[in-house]
Amino acid sequence: MSRELVVRGFSTGRIRPKRSERGLRRWLPGGWSRSTLPVNVFVVDHPDGLVLFDAGLRARPGSAEYLPGHHPFLRLARFEVAPDEEAPAQLERLGVSPEDVRLIVLSHLHTDHVAGVACFPAAEVVVSPDEWRRAQGLGGRLRGYVPADLAGLSPRLLRFDRPAPRPFVRCDDVLGDGSLLAVATPGHTQGHVALLVAAAGGPVLLAGDVAHTPAELDAAAPELAAYSRAEGVRVLLTHDDGAPELAARR
Repeated sequence: MSRELVVRGFSTGRIRPKRSERGLRRWLPGGWSRSTLPVNVFVVDHPDGLVLFDAGLRARPGSAEYLPGHHPFLRLARFEVAPDEEAPAQLERLGVSPEDVRLIVLSHLHTDHVAGVACFPAAEVVVSPDEWRRAQGLGGRLRGYVPADLAGLSPRLLRFDRPAPRPFVRCDDVLGDGSLLAVATPGHTQGHVALLVAAAGGPVLLAGDVAHTPAELDAAAPELAAYSRAEGVRVLLTHDDGAPELAARR
């Protein structure tokens, strides 16, 4: 690498969940929360080209032709996103070209993380083998994956073939230069991964849906939380409003 890596973040719209987190009530019509969550995407300015961690929402999710009426996402969450909030438009506002996106590393394959991949047809897509396997077929649909998101997608599957820094168990050197380490973080889904970036100003962990906010991290992933404090790692989460600002700190 000829220069230090810079991580930036932006939101590709919002998710409005149900007020009830559990129970039958959340499956019934109505009952939407007044608060919303962002759907963040993170871009790594790498010497070999731009790398995205997740691809965010597109303006189409929620439409009848995209998700069938019985799909769990329509019952449990609403997607609120305009075309100018999609990842390509956001990248242009950052002063970079969407055509320069070389690689997209996906934390997992839920629609709010993968729908935007279609906006970058020339980019290589990377996903964990467990996640790819569990998203396929009828079983994948029952787990909440959206077939339209995966149509035509031929990702590179992570190999997890190198020693992982503690507390992680499995690791893959995504570009082969040690700058981007994909680490297995099962929990939200069995094949969920995070991306450890050797960023300017100290390491950054792009942690996807390990938790919604930093305040939830200790309960959701106590070993990861302890590791981030001990090693000075900035943890950036997909649904945390403060993550883009935290990414900008040096």
